Amino acid sequence: MIAIALATSTLTAITGVGGGMILVAAMPGLVPAAAIVPVHAVVQLVSNSSRALFGWRFLRRDFVLAFIAGAIAGGVVAAGFLRQIDLDYIPLFIAAYILFSVWGPGFEFKIPSRIEFITIGLLQTALSMVVATTGPMGQAALMRRQLERDPLVVNSALMMSITHGIKMLMFALLGFAFFDYWRLIAGMSAGVIAGAWLGTHIRYKIPEDRYRLALRWLLTLLALRMVAITLW
Repeated sequence: MIAIALATSTLTAITGVGGGMILVAAMPGLVPAAAIVPVHAVVQLVSNSSRALFGWRFLRRDFVLAFIAGAIAGGVVAAGFLRQIDLDYIPLFIAAYILFSVWGPGFEFKIPSRIEFITIGLLQTALSMVVATTGPMGQAALMRRQLERDPLVVNSALMMSITHGIKMLMFALLGFAFFDYWRLIAGMSAGVIAGAWLGTHIRYKIPEDRYRLALRWLLTLLALRMVAITLW
């Protein structure tokens, strides 16, 4: 699990997305079923926050503050109402949003960026309790704003740090015993920090045009994966 955590964190530090989904997909059979989502939340909090820290100078305060407001509301929704809502087809809407943002004609939403990121913060945080990894949603919104790779990766990382932090708090309030898994969490956390450092340095060596093309197709594949899992 430490080796997998290092590899997936390196991938995410290069592209901004994908590592969290691969990590949670690798955990069944190696981690007890009841511990997969909460342990994944802690490890991803460490991974994303370290990636944001390594690139702190690229943070966009306007996007992040709006996202935080929405994420807090999303946590409240998750705690109180999420289990009462039929969420079977929610990933289809997330996938549609990602595909439109990546391949759409550049349509500008008639709402301020602040409102859009509040909404994304709410949905991304609330739904992460169910679909585990919702990072591509925020990543697609940032990509649509034509951010360069460093601001794109770093701001996406901080947004996911907020999401996983709130999710971890929710599991703690529900009584999950994080301390019982401290060795696994510590080892995987060391792996994702090393991966964040390695991926940050590799990212600078990739030409911008190749990076954006690879990111576009990775987001597309992740969106299609959501569709496939939901329908089949």
